[in-house]
Amino acid sequence: MKLTRRSALAGLVAGMTLLGTSISAQAQDDWPNQQITFVVALGPGGSADRTARMLAQKMQDELGVPIRVVNQKGGGGHVGHTYFLNMPDDGSFFLATSIHPYISNAILQKDADYTLDDFAFINGQWTDIDLFALNKDLPYKTLDEFAAAIKEEPGKHSISVVPGSTGYINALLMLEGYGLSEDDVNIVTYESGSAARTAAAGGQVDMTVLGADGSLSIAEYIRPLAVASEKRLPDWDAPTLNEALSDEGVTVPPLVGSMRGLAAHATFKEKYPERFQRMTDAYEAALEDPEFVESLKKQGIGAEWLGPEKTTEIIKSNFEILKRFNDVAG
Repeated sequence: MKLTRRSALAGLVAGMTLLGTSISAQAQDDWPNQQITFVVALGPGGSADRTARMLAQKMQDELGVPIRVVNQKGGGGHVGHTYFLNMPDDGSFFLATSIHPYISNAILQKDADYTLDDFAFINGQWTDIDLFALNKDLPYKTLDEFAAAIKEEPGKHSISVVPGSTGYINALLMLEGYGLSEDDVNIVTYESGSAARTAAAGGQVDMTVLGADGSLSIAEYIRPLAVASEKRLPDWDAPTLNEALSDEGVTVPPLVGSMRGLAAHATFKEKYPERFQRMTDAYEAALEDPEFVESLKKQGIGAEWLGPEKTTEIIKSNFEILKRFNDVAG
């Protein structure tokens, strides 16, 4: 009789163990099963905030749970990055912000106690690309021709940039590609992109290197010569920087501007790979919805799917460029 009771008890314990395991597995399979929070490391109303809020609305439908958006601004994104990393890494919090170059700049300039490896980047949805644009009244038709003119008369020509911008660094990379230096041109700095563009449009400087989207407003006054990107842009009839440099036999890693997108904790990806994939798939599905993409377009928001691998590759390669030009970026 004792043996029977022990057997029954053992069977009950085994059954409860199996039940507990089943419930635990089911709970993981059911993720997400509670509210998700998107952390924007910048203030409300900006491009990163608008992107995050539209993405949150769409991904609520994809994931079947509510997604709230909170802003944690300060320190050029550093405050928000730190806040996010201190939140649970179980998939209840994601960083939905300008994931580049703000994280890299915080690491390089603000003695951040985190690294790029603390983030698992999911996608860079909307990235600013710099445009190399010449005043339309100048005779040079290509970047090669403009570079040749600089070589012929060092110090005569000028380029407008914003201090610490990716445009400034891309201008230096372009000069390097042609075997030129910063001393060969007059680099004129302006405190705003608008002022730098106006200077090129009005002929106060020869060229400007600034965001391509923002330069559409002065398209009739400038001639596009190249874009700092891996591929051409639909709005500008211009080659990529490396296409322009092809005759020089060199390639330059283009530095991209602000990249709005989504990142998770690196430990979330390590501990819950299925959940990370679920989030990745939901994001990709959102950007495959023509209706959603059209709504983003109407708001002037990009909708590119790069995926985790490509997004991470761009951010890490650009980190090395920013590190090299840290004195300029700072």
